[in-house]
Amino acid sequence: MSGKRPDITAILNVHREGVLAHSSLRSMLEARRVAAAEGLRVEIIIAADCPDAAMRDYLDTVPRADAEILELTVDDLGLARNAAAASGKGRYFAFLDGDDLWSSNWLAQAYRCAENSNEPTVWHPEANLYFGAETSPIWMMHHDLDTEAGDWVTLGLRNHWTSLSFSPREVLERVPYRPSAIREGFGYEDWCWNGETVSQGLLHRKVPGTVHLVRIQPHSLVRRTSAEQALVTPFSLFRKRIGSSTKSLTTAHGRTASRQAGS
Repeated sequence: MSGKRPDITAILNVHREGVLAHSSLRSMLEARRVAAAEGLRVEIIIAADCPDAAMRDYLDTVPRADAEILELTVDDLGLARNAAAASGKGRYFAFLDGDDLWSSNWLAQAYRCAENSNEPTVWHPEANLYFGAETSPIWMMHHDLDTEAGDWVTLGLRNHWTSLSFSPREVLERVPYRPSAIREGFGYEDWCWNGETVSQGLLHRKVPGTVHLVRIQPHSLVRRTSAEQALVTPFSLFRKRIGSSTKSLTTAHGRTASRQAGS
């Protein structure tokens, strides 16, 4: 890549996916090609956190013109995302896990939406297709946070968005990913990050016409976290929102009481 700053840093997080990461990288390269046709500069970083021998063997075959390899030993997906983001030079950052795929228009479309927005926003694909050798295909649609009242409340019960996101650099600097502590009973780093960004006043919106293909694996991190009966790592959303609502309610009641006393 030339000396000019990239418009987008695309980060592929890998661990022990082996050759499955090849399909993910090809998906990312195709999205870069489509974005380049619109004049966008995209750098690709493969963040390999504690890779096993099979993963290293595959990475040895990746042309350096295709991607920069960043080998890490943090042994934590959230911290690996932070390290890769710190290494990237783009104005925007996009994440893809090493066994998933995204539609070829994802980077270009997400960039267009972000550039046309005047609000701090995290962007997600419109649709998600869950698939796998032992799983029947399942579709899930993302929605905009600000189109359904009370969505922030239900974030305590379920994660609204997948790990695939597109956001400005300053979002990741302002809200880094938190480490997981599955053995202590806490995990779901992406759910925690989504909740914390909402608590910081950021919106979450979908990019029309884009798709994330999520591969369901029998030994995925999500399934291991669930098997440990771990809870989502705490985030500050509810302390901030409930505290704010209580204060507002108290103030309103106080004003009402004052008016009644003075009448």
